[in-house]
Amino acid sequence: MTDEIKNQLTEIAALLRSSSRKRKSDPIKQSLLNKGFDTTKEKRKQKRSGGSRYPTRLQQINDARAEAARQRRLSNSEVKAINDETIKVAEERVAQQRKEKFKRFELQKFRSRPMNSFSPFENNNPYSITETDHSIEVVPNTHRDPPVFKNKVEEAIYNLKNKK
Repeated sequence: MTDEIKNQLTEIAALLRSSSRKRKSDPIKQSLLNKGFDTTKEKRKQKRSGGSRYPTRLQQINDARAEAARQRRLSNSEVKAINDETIKVAEERVAQQRKEKFKRFELQKFRSRPMNSFSPFENNNPYSITETDHSIEVVPNTHRDPPVFKNKVEEAIYNLKNKK
């Protein structure tokens, strides 16, 4: 029984070794995977563009130099403070732009609403304030429709109550 387990373990070890050899066979691909690149997307892009399969050596050197320079900049405390302040200013600007956009939207919504006859922005408002003497003029509503009755009995009751 122990021999069977040893044989199974050796087979599993052999499979793991062969799969690790396959991964190690392409060091450029492995380095790209370690950096976070999705090599399948890169392959598709390069097939469409007709370029080489992986970045050229010069591209790799330039990428490494750019990454090293970025790390040096981020390690500098002055640059880090400037970056933090720049991010803070950018966030404030975005918040201000959102507020302005909201105000414009509210103004547009206000302007597009239908105006009724009692709007304080129109001159025909019966409850308007005159600017000369600062008094309020109240105009009674003279427009009254006669009530509509279902039958003559209701009409007679209404006329008796209102003495018409």
